[in-house]
Amino acid sequence: MPLIGMREMLGKAYAEGYAVGGFDGFESLSIMALLAEAKEKRSPALMICAPGEYAALGPRAVAEVARVLSGLVGVDACLHLDHANTYEEVVEAISSGFTSVMIDGSRLSFADNMALTRKVAEYARDRNVPVEAELGAVGRVDDATHEGAGHTDDAFTDPAQAAEFVEKTGCDFLAVAIGNAHGLYRKAPSLDFGCLAKIRAATSIPLVLHGGSGTPEDQLREAVSLGIAKVNVASEISRAFNNVYIPAMQTGKIWWAAAKRDALAAMRSTIADWIRVLGSEGKG
Repeated sequence: MPLIGMREMLGKAYAEGYAVGGFDGFESLSIMALLAEAKEKRSPALMICAPGEYAALGPRAVAEVARVLSGLVGVDACLHLDHANTYEEVVEAISSGFTSVMIDGSRLSFADNMALTRKVAEYARDRNVPVEAELGAVGRVDDATHEGAGHTDDAFTDPAQAAEFVEKTGCDFLAVAIGNAHGLYRKAPSLDFGCLAKIRAATSIPLVLHGGSGTPEDQLREAVSLGIAKVNVASEISRAFNNVYIPAMQTGKIWWAAAKRDALAAMRSTIADWIRVLGSEGKG
């Protein structure tokens, strides 16, 4: 079964007022957790994988694992490149079989971010691969978190810039910075819904919320009502795995395959909760 793109998946979510969870999936266990739960809940299946996460397997192997497992489970699934920093990383991922990509130029100036995103969008469009971009800068909660620049308070997405950015780059989706951050929050975030409403009014494409882990349900639902069609979830998936697998292995009395089986169930439970909150059950 071939992997699918993200354009129709998020377009439907945006139009119908729900969101799709982008769940960390970079090897067989995390990918299987998402696919199995997506099939049970009849939810769209969207795997996100950053370049640093496929370091052990390489992008082509990750894409092949995702393709084979989606066929075995019987689920249409998208494999999305998360937080690519360079044009070359995008080209490598697309040539390896990724069916959607994100180019993150948030560390660059507005003009340079726009130029890089436009270059990526032009390359990807010729290959029918949709592109997510980021404007503003989604930071990180702590240095233990892999993604995101150092957290800053003045890096929110500017709605006026968003309109120009989307028009001139041709990106398909826009990741916004409205008080969200990567990692597990020490205290609940306070998302700026006024800013989000202005961004939606200034653009006409599905919006993306990074740093979903730990965001209160009421804030998530409000964000979805204002145009968020994709919410990235990584840290909660990692925590679900670690909380089961690490203690089991530390006992020294359990076969590692059994520990992974139980960790798989924990990841599925976390994914099921997110499918419920985002409203994507039955939308696959």
